[in-house]
Amino acid sequence: MKYKMIFLVIILLSISTLSASLISPENGRILNHIHVLFEWDQEPNAVGYYIQLSNSSTFNNIILEESTETNLYIDDQNINWGDNYYWRVRPVYENTSFGDWIGISSFSANESFFSELDVDIYQENLVEDGYIAIGAFSPALQSVIIDRYGNEVWNDGGFQFLLNHINEYGNIYGFSVIDYPLNTGMKGNMNMDVVWNTMDSNNPIDSHEIKQLPNGNYMAFINEYALGPIPNDNYMTEYFQMIGYQADGVTPEFNWYGQKIVEWNENHEIVWSWNPFDHFTMEDYDNYEGTWYNAYFEGEVDWMHSNAFHFDEEESVIYVSHRHLSRITKIAYPSGEVIWNMGLPSDYMSSGDEHICTDLLFSFQHNIQLLDNGDLLFFDNGNLSDMLLGDSNPTSRVRQIRVIDNSYCEIVWQYDLPQNLMGLGMGSVQLLNNGNYSIYTFGSGLGDPECSVIEVTPNQEIVWKATSTNPNAAWYRSYKIPSLHPDAFSVLANEYIIDEGNDVISISQNTLNFSIHNESDYSLTYKYIFSDLLDGGIPLFDYSQGELYLNSNSDTLISFSKNSDSNISDTQVMLSVWPVRHEYAIKELQFSVSTNSLLLGDANYDGNIDVIDIVLIVNMILGNQELELEVSDLNNDGELNVVDVVILVNSILSI
Repeated sequence: MKYKMIFLVIILLSISTLSASLISPENGRILNHIHVLFEWDQEPNAVGYYIQLSNSSTFNNIILEESTETNLYIDDQNINWGDNYYWRVRPVYENTSFGDWIGISSFSANESFFSELDVDIYQENLVEDGYIAIGAFSPALQSVIIDRYGNEVWNDGGFQFLLNHINEYGNIYGFSVIDYPLNTGMKGNMNMDVVWNTMDSNNPIDSHEIKQLPNGNYMAFINEYALGPIPNDNYMTEYFQMIGYQADGVTPEFNWYGQKIVEWNENHEIVWSWNPFDHFTMEDYDNYEGTWYNAYFEGEVDWMHSNAFHFDEEESVIYVSHRHLSRITKIAYPSGEVIWNMGLPSDYMSSGDEHICTDLLFSFQHNIQLLDNGDLLFFDNGNLSDMLLGDSNPTSRVRQIRVIDNSYCEIVWQYDLPQNLMGLGMGSVQLLNNGNYSIYTFGSGLGDPECSVIEVTPNQEIVWKATSTNPNAAWYRSYKIPSLHPDAFSVLANEYIIDEGNDVISISQNTLNFSIHNESDYSLTYKYIFSDLLDGGIPLFDYSQGELYLNSNSDTLISFSKNSDSNISDTQVMLSVWPVRHEYAIKELQFSVSTNSLLLGDANYDGNIDVIDIVLIVNMILGNQELELEVSDLNNDGELNVVDVVILVNSILSI
């Protein structure tokens, strides 16, 4: 029946204030990015919003004027590093009229970091859309994000942050010396807020890798120490003997350290670990590169130099790269059993007869990862490639391989970097959505660092290249991402209006409706919790929680129905929504709820609409009964006449 409905009135109580306000950027904020997310409170009766940006508080010089349907807008065109800005927003109503401006807020953008950068675009139509994130050791410990033309759009704001991982949800992980050693393993957001760290002041996290597991826990490396021998067949053996060591390959007299894999829960408690000294023999070590040379001067040997891992939830295994052993290991989780070691043959490594895929002859590799199709992808630095593969000069390669039956390997794709881009250290590779490969290399093949990120097609054609012009540059990894602000989303209450001077949500058909908008370029899962805060009695709304998957730049509707068994007319409810991988971005909305149960046309308030109600409304029109427009004005025109009677008759006939 068209007019048979119950109206609920929900009075909005904002968490912060009853009046709308500008939320982000906060007033006076100094931003570390120039792709700015603007957000403000929802306004009643608004069907959209109008945002203005200026570099003047009087707005006599407008830089940006745009309209948007939600209470969030991202500007990636108009902000410059080092400048100050003012912004304001006002609602737009159905009749295209404007409301008052919701205050004025100001912010500024920090200074940029990367000015010494050359970019070459060889075939722009083949370059994947997106931005390049770079973590750097030198000339400073810092991280930046650039666009395809080399323009810096984000930096760590002086947090001295070495970015070492960005996952498919846009989370950033890395190492910072700020508040050392707490942030040596941390998760941050684009504002460079610390979202999670180990909270362990005694155990610094290795800078190479920290990731979040599918179960929400965190995994990284910590150095583990043990006494071991000094080899008797190394180019440094006699130098150790000259300063008093036995250096006989047997006596445990020198400090060795390897990287223990550690897993923490969200409460910073260690819940699992894997100690390499329990699984590897000290008869395996690097005997050809500079490992023992460095050990002579440092007083300890970096035995393994583990620099990357990949956790595979489907098979419940961990793939780990051990650079100084030129080895990749597959570990069963949680048992810790070594399923296989992939690496050098027995001519170069004591346990080489037990290795798989010894014909690959990779060396000093980085950035091991498992692709969706089951292939392994990594950056083979090739420090020993002249000795192992007969290269005229050491050569770095990108290797994509498939392991068959945990016993042998097939090369799926390989790219040999040109000599000038050979990287003795660091290095990373990423398979992009368009099939290209984004590759970072230290570029030390000709002696001087030539830090470069290149994008290569499957046909091995370089289509894009960014190179540092600073001879002291040393980057660690790079990642290509679709955009900044993976946590951008909005929650709007439908039918949010002004009624009798109050800001309310008008609810029809017993349902309270909200729309959730994923305004990022990442497809994400969102969680929500809806609860009635009534203490005692049957609540007006039942508790509800759930998950929603939203593709990038899409939206959905969530609805909550009135509990028909409740006789409560007043209560409070709360709605919390957050992206699963960006919990810090939670939005919490709290409401006061008042129900006014009126059945339009029910002139005698008996809960039914019938011929008696027709008679009563006719009497109201004739003046024989007190006028009650609240239930009798069915077309809501402020008058009671024959039109209302016709609507009521049609309503009864349609029951």
